[in-house]
Amino acid sequence: MSLNLCTDQLAMALAAPGQLISISFLSRDPMLSPLSEKATAYPINHGRAEEVFLERPNLVVTGTYSLQNTTPLLKRLGFRVEEFSFVQTLDTIPGEIRRMGALLGREERAEALARSFETELADIESRRCEARPTALAYEQAGVALGRGTLADSVLAAAGFRNLASEAGIEGMAPFPLELIVEQKPDIIITRAGEEDAPSLGARVPHHPALRAFSGTRIGPFVPRGAWSCGGPFVIQAVKALAALREEIAPCGEAR
Repeated sequence: MSLNLCTDQLAMALAAPGQLISISFLSRDPMLSPLSEKATAYPINHGRAEEVFLERPNLVVTGTYSLQNTTPLLKRLGFRVEEFSFVQTLDTIPGEIRRMGALLGREERAEALARSFETELADIESRRCEARPTALAYEQAGVALGRGTLADSVLAAAGFRNLASEAGIEGMAPFPLELIVEQKPDIIITRAGEEDAPSLGARVPHHPALRAFSGTRIGPFVPRGAWSCGGPFVIQAVKALAALREEIAPCGEAR
């Protein structure tokens, strides 16, 4: 059983038919999960120890910082629980794939996925150049994704400068609208689907002051859920942003 959105994605990508008996309910949310359609084929759980106790799985996989009450209880009850770290960058993904493959006895499949990821990433990174436009991953309530996040490493691999990281933001933190207006990033990345969300917080990345920029592109340039968690599908986010970078700042043009 998987009790965490990120372990769900790895387990679904690697598990043999009939091996994965339950995933978290979040994996059916297309805004968070790149495998949301595939997730409909699995029973869901809400991370409760009672659900695990009734299913009696041989293995439970979850995140290090999730389910603080459930995980210790399951361990005391004798369940095997393997935790995956919340710290995720492009560098950590191949290891996470291989680790999940080893846990599931699917080493060959995991190795193929990990090697494919490494090869594709190396190819994209080899095409980077001095032309590095500025970017900001800007989400609900004006929160930006800074240093140490998966988004930050994706932006770097694609050839962008992350303004949040350069401003000293670690992890996820508010990024003042006034600072965005001052710095005028080349692109502002919003989360796909949030433009129609019924909340004021979701409207912040679409503030009129940002829309008034000339030369700044604003939109969900990353496929839905592609950088919510570390997994082989993150390469789609790198590809999308690398293509955008090549479009707006071709190599050979000084910036």
